[in-house]
Amino acid sequence: MHPDLEKLLELQAKDLALLGIDIRLRSVADEIGALDIALERARVDVETARRRQEEGAKKREELEKAIEAQRALQEKRRSRIEQVRTAREVQALMVEVEAARSILARQESDWVKAADVAQQQETALKEAEARLAALTTDQDGERSRLDASLGEIGAERNAAAREREATATAVERALRLRYDRLWISRTTTVVVRLQGDACGACYTAVPRNRRSQIRAGTHIESCEACGVILYPADGEG
Repeated sequence: MHPDLEKLLELQAKDLALLGIDIRLRSVADEIGALDIALERARVDVETARRRQEEGAKKREELEKAIEAQRALQEKRRSRIEQVRTAREVQALMVEVEAARSILARQESDWVKAADVAQQQETALKEAEARLAALTTDQDGERSRLDASLGEIGAERNAAAREREATATAVERALRLRYDRLWISRTTTVVVRLQGDACGACYTAVPRNRRSQIRAGTHIESCEACGVILYPADGEG
């Protein structure tokens, strides 16, 4: 086997190790993201419940003011009945009082309904806040575990990255650039064993003279179809 191929295989092993670490990091990040989403949903539920509670309380207060105003007007109408002189005026005021009484009754009915709704909304807010508090508490332990995992895996990745760079510096620059371009485009193995007479990645047949050069270790050859760098199977180079 060509000596630079051995260095490339070592570099690829380091890159695959880094890839595995990155996958583990993403997995932990996804778990944290899932916790964040659940927490954000709970917060949204609280904000929605709070907004509804505030709107319900405001509506109840507006109805209370309207009822108080209507009652005050009713008192004035009753006072006017005592002051009018003609039956016609009395009759007109009585009609007005009855119409206002109907309006007041409807407003009072609306207030009772609004008060019930407001109470339900207040209860819903308390329940949403309790769920948020419980979820926050429940997540504390899991977040501590995940944060610790992130730190451990991050340290492991830093060490692996340093090892990778040390290995990369031992590879001839032009070959390393060629390898890096392939790795970036494929993000998988780019130094691949010959499988009989074919490329081990895409199984395209490799011409005999190129296979001979690969097995003799005189040249570093790539697959003409998929571009991977080829190396001989065990015992062939």
